[in-house]
Amino acid sequence: MGRIFSIMSGKGGVGKSTLAASLAEYYAREGKKVALLDGDTGLRCADLLLGLQDKIVYDLGDVTEKNCDLEKAAVEASGIPGLTLLAAPQMMRASDMKAKDVGRIVTRLAEQNDILILDAPAGIGRGLKNLLGAAAEPVIVATPDDVCVRDAERLFALLTQREEPRPVIVFNRVSSRLVRRGDMTPPDVLAASLDLPLMGAIPESKKVYQALLTHKTPMQCGDMRFVRAIEGIAGRLLGAEVPMERYAPSAVLQFFRRGGDGR
Repeated sequence: MGRIFSIMSGKGGVGKSTLAASLAEYYAREGKKVALLDGDTGLRCADLLLGLQDKIVYDLGDVTEKNCDLEKAAVEASGIPGLTLLAAPQMMRASDMKAKDVGRIVTRLAEQNDILILDAPAGIGRGLKNLLGAAAEPVIVATPDDVCVRDAERLFALLTQREEPRPVIVFNRVSSRLVRRGDMTPPDVLAASLDLPLMGAIPESKKVYQALLTHKTPMQCGDMRFVRAIEGIAGRLLGAEVPMERYAPSAVLQFFRRGGDGR
């Protein structure tokens, strides 16, 4: 049975699917057999992030409804040996699928792969609950703003009601400039306030968006700070001791916050 990581968020638009696709690509390029399951029913995007939109014929809904078998629906990623994608259905609702059917598919994919990445739907609705039965390790993705942190806290509260592995958190779109100015709280401080282990912070990057516009994967964006952040998160999720970039307000700002007394 392979490791299962469920990439989730309290709200949409925080880069959850970008992280899921990037982790899947990184692990596959490291020689592991990897499956990415897009669980965002009605709003699939993992196929676009991996450039597989023209190869999708069957999806998760087809497998649950027995229109095809899992092997026919899982698509091999072009140019990324060892990575397969099971796309989310576009014309179904989460309530159209039963959690036990999705759970069986998750189990089969985990048995067939070294690593299974679940791109869970944002929020705490039925789509997420379809995946909560899986023995997955929850990875909460958030941006370092008050609204998203509150939603992450709500998601964490939901997860602690179940017999799940302890969630961890990743902060996305972190700006070192804003942290130095004191306009953005450092990721490690936010993680500590939520009582969640921090797996990494992903820097804000215009190149990731530019890569999507030119039909490249996020990992092909050319921004080495972004790529190194993904590599570090991938290693920490597997238990490796990878040094983490620290974001902290400038010494001058901290001096004035202490009242200029040097304490």
